[in-house]
Amino acid sequence: MDVGHDCEQKASRILRPHSTPATLMWLEENYEVAEGVCIPRSALYMHYVDFCAKNGMQPVNAASFGKIIRQQFPQLTTRRLGTRGQSRYHYYGIAVRESSLYFQLSYSKKGTGSNHDIQREVNKQIPLYSPRSRLGTVLPDFPTVKELNLPSSIDVEKITTFLMMYRTHCQRLLDTIIRGSFNEVQNFLLHFWQGIPSHLSPLFETNVLVNLIGVCDSILYKAISSVLLPTVLQTLPDSLTKLIRRFVQELDGWLKMALNNLPEGLKTIKLEMAKRFAQVLRRQMSLNHLTQASRMVVHNGDVISQMLHDWRQIDIDAICRETLYSMEQDQNGLTCQLIKKFSKEFESLLEEEGSMEAYVEWLEALVNKCILLPSSNASISVRRLASQFLLTWSAFGTRVIRDMTLHSAASFGSFHLLRLMFDDYVLFLVETIHIEEQVKEFLRNIANDMPPQIPDTYLAGAEYSQIPFGLDTSYNTREQYSNISTISNQEIP
Repeated sequence: MDVGHDCEQKASRILRPHSTPATLMWLEENYEVAEGVCIPRSALYMHYVDFCAKNGMQPVNAASFGKIIRQQFPQLTTRRLGTRGQSRYHYYGIAVRESSLYFQLSYSKKGTGSNHDIQREVNKQIPLYSPRSRLGTVLPDFPTVKELNLPSSIDVEKITTFLMMYRTHCQRLLDTIIRGSFNEVQNFLLHFWQGIPSHLSPLFETNVLVNLIGVCDSILYKAISSVLLPTVLQTLPDSLTKLIRRFVQELDGWLKMALNNLPEGLKTIKLEMAKRFAQVLRRQMSLNHLTQASRMVVHNGDVISQMLHDWRQIDIDAICRETLYSMEQDQNGLTCQLIKKFSKEFESLLEEEGSMEAYVEWLEALVNKCILLPSSNASISVRRLASQFLLTWSAFGTRVIRDMTLHSAASFGSFHLLRLMFDDYVLFLVETIHIEEQVKEFLRNIANDMPPQIPDTYLAGAEYSQIPFGLDTSYNTREQYSNISTISNQEIP
């Protein structure tokens, strides 16, 4: 950075002002769009400072230069790469042209040429999914009989036989979905469940098998979700979105037909796990749409500057006190300290013009700090901690939006859009935690020979009944965010 400072000082002696058209032409001549290529933000700025020095222009600061880059490359994103403590911000999706004075192999298309060839080949084979989806074709291991603490009354040999059959069936379902042949799923379900050998049928009346199916289905559905929607941050093709929505709608009917005349306990667990799977997929698709709309906000420097200004006008201390009114007793003021800490971190993300990936990482760290870490050090249940966290999150977010409404904040629409995305992602993380806790409960039920206890929904029960006015638990948010997106677009010059 010292070198950059010296270059800037030398350039500042020249009277000729900065020229945006000349800079845009220079960017076009020296850089090109390239998927999978990253350039450190500081390196690209140094190139720009060198260009200004050679052409007698005074360079603008790094933030202003970032806005100019996005004029030339509007699809450009920012990522923080590197090991912890050594990470740097990079521009993702841009490469140095081979003809450029600043050409370096690692910052060019040639540096990732082989990856592009591989990706093109994979796309020919699996048109609906990213190359990473091939990594999910092998179903994770199911529990083995040796790992399970089975009651003495259970026939171990029959359980082992069923597990082998069921894993083969689930692997076939996963492979079929990866190929995009969703309609074949119905036939596989019907063939398996109506073709169970008669000597295994008595197992379906046992608590052990019903709980075990709950564990196995959790593993299967998690694998399917990771293949269909590896991350909420990627853009989904419309064709894939339509296929997933149709699959989710039809799965319940397919299962009911396949499970006809089978024991009620088995049908209940199968249908409930499928219902939760559908809920997670809808949440992920909702998040995908909200994330793409939110990118327009976080990647626009002018909007972020206005949001930062409006955020600093908020009285965090007052909002914190009001938030605590909705909660149980705040022992030692820890909750208030936590709210202020994460509020400061959000402000830092605005200051740094963080990428969408950075906001997602921040939300994951927040949930980990407030739910997972305390659950490992205290007797309080994960579900109870999640309830308290959602209550606090909702109350705080609602009061922030209320404060901005009263002050007619110019960036209200942008904040509201981000809040919709944040709310959905936080709920997605909590739902994921709840699935993991449910699997542990299934395993405990197997050891105790108890039937599964399943709440109606993820957010059902007394512990979640007090969630107030703030968190939107619906999944059809496309219509909801489209109006907010329009407002945000009006804010973007």
